Amino acid sequence: MIIKQRTFPRDIEQLQAIERRLPESHPQMPKVKEHLKTRLSGHKGELALNFPLSYLPEHYHIFHHLRLYDGTHYFQIDCLILTNQWILIVEAKNIGGELFYNQRFNFLSRTWDDGPQTFSDPVLQVRRHRRQLQQWLHLKDFPDIPIYCLVANSHPGTSINTDDPSLDIVIRTEALPEKVEEIISQHNDLQKLSISSLHLLSSELLSDHTDNEFDYIKYFSLSIKDFKRGVFCTNCNALPMKRKRGTWQCGICLHRDRRAHIPALGDYSLLMGQRINNLQARSFLLINSPSAMQNILRDMNLKSEGENKGRVYFL
Repeated sequence: MIIKQRTFPRDIEQLQAIERRLPESHPQMPKVKEHLKTRLSGHKGELALNFPLSYLPEHYHIFHHLRLYDGTHYFQIDCLILTNQWILIVEAKNIGGELFYNQRFNFLSRTWDDGPQTFSDPVLQVRRHRRQLQQWLHLKDFPDIPIYCLVANSHPGTSINTDDPSLDIVIRTEALPEKVEEIISQHNDLQKLSISSLHLLSSELLSDHTDNEFDYIKYFSLSIKDFKRGVFCTNCNALPMKRKRGTWQCGICLHRDRRAHIPALGDYSLLMGQRINNLQARSFLLINSPSAMQNILRDMNLKSEGENKGRVYFL
């Protein structure tokens, strides 16, 4: 059963908002596009786990996007499978091309259409996560339980090679159920965890998860002045729509939409945070009237604090 569902990563949403709002000529745009491409590819690799995971027994506890603290560092696990006999950590990848896992110097090289590339070693990463999870279990006073790890690559155009013939934790994603069968075969029926301990550990993993609040605005050294302002047309995506008689109208396709400001304020939340006042909202949506802006914010039933000009709304 899935204990922690996979959600669409907020950092990808932020990158998408930056790409929407940043002028194409901005010097940081190529880096933004490259980061977004990489993150979307990684998310695709995680989504590819869904089908092979459906073959696992229903009583297995499955966690997606689990981020824990080992007492010194945070670490994030793409997928964790918990049973009463063992734990499996799966690092999901979606990398195409001819891959070579160099275990002597711990790096991953790729030969692909755009030439050779070098990546950090996913094997090294997932083994580090295993040690960190062991440390987390000790901190929480749980008994020792075998922890296995895998690197699962879902890209269909991939060939895998290595300088270490004993390396058996790098697999194609579709082979996950068979690898789980191998792990099962290594254990007898002796349970490492009682049913109550299993549920306690499952609850502790869930409650100890902490979201990663990565800030790409700071990373790319951006500010509100860098972004295109206004409301995108919800029909043709033209910018900006004009506010007329309580609704928004596109000057290109003449489409009208009373709620077109909601995605725009969603962009603001992703770019600048959840707090916004009337002046900031007017500046971002290109509205002149403070009363019209107040009506929009009031109609959204947002939580707020303060009074009059000092009122702040929480998107």
